Amino acid sequence: MAKKFIPVRERPEYVELQANQSFRSWLAMQEAVMDLEFFLVDDPDLAQHKFTREGLVRAESHLLDRHQDKRSAFSDVHLTITMRYVYFIGETFRRATEGRWVALPPDPPQRGPASAIDAEFTPAFYVPQDYLGVALTRRTGKEITFVYDIAVRKHEEWVASGRKPSTGR
Repeated sequence: MAKKFIPVRERPEYVELQANQSFRSWLAMQEAVMDLEFFLVDDPDLAQHKFTREGLVRAESHLLDRHQDKRSAFSDVHLTITMRYVYFIGETFRRATEGRWVALPPDPPQRGPASAIDAEFTPAFYVPQDYLGVALTRRTGKEITFVYDIAVRKHEEWVASGRKPSTGR
């Protein structure tokens, strides 16, 4: 017998993860470090493009210059700065889509929870670490903004429609 499908947002593990202290601490730490270190030391060029589309263009370019592949970016040596880029990408999406940060249950279970943006107008989640990985794999310089532009367009359509609830949430 097939298991009954339960949307992610309704699963107990999803609900529990939103209050998870490690996730909440990670968010607070990333938020604090942006102005204290990221824009001053890690990537000063982004200081003039905080959480904008142009910031995403520059961030992707800088990531491509720094790393040959996603294995390098997510290695122990680079993980701290890479996760700051993940936060920058996610926060840019969050601000543009009126979303909120959430933690997704690990899939597969051996992996840790993923941080993502949940926006009311879509049943999907925006997962910045996945976009960073795709950008480093495809190396076009346009992967992150491709998804961002679609998200912004869908958000604008949702607002124009009167913010009707999304189906499939």
